[in-house]
Amino acid sequence: MKLSRNYITPFISLIFLVVGITGLLMFFHILDGYTEVAHEFLGLFFVICAIFHIIINWKALRIHFKKAVFIPAALAVAVIYGLFIVQQSLTPKVDTVLYERIVEAPIEDVFKALQVDRDETIKRLEENGISIEGAANVQELWEKNNSSAEVVFDLITDNER
Repeated sequence: MKLSRNYITPFISLIFLVVGITGLLMFFHILDGYTEVAHEFLGLFFVICAIFHIIINWKALRIHFKKAVFIPAALAVAVIYGLFIVQQSLTPKVDTVLYERIVEAPIEDVFKALQVDRDETIKRLEENGISIEGAANVQELWEKNNSSAEVVFDLITDNER
């Protein structure tokens, strides 16, 4: 199938619009939890469409690459991107820090921190084939039971999927 501007241009335009809107919603924490999946998957589709767009318009793009403004623009984007990476590495997100601490905390402390009934939680875990015997923390709990973090946390918090 021959690539055609008639197909690629509407797709890339509409996906750009949706990815941009969902990105703004995520940035301002509007509809948190509802936009991330759409943003991520459509972002991947946007990249695919962008690759097709580049293939279709390669001759015209090569002319732009030769202009004097291309290198400073590319450097500016790279520097801004790098600053975001450095900033994120210096100040990790609160949820990441909390997750790491909960995973490494003793199981009994996790039950208290998450305000769940110890006996009910242990029963729920055992009903699903997960034993807390020999596990000092939550990470050991899922590792020793050949499970995953998501499954264990869902069972601890009684969060059914």
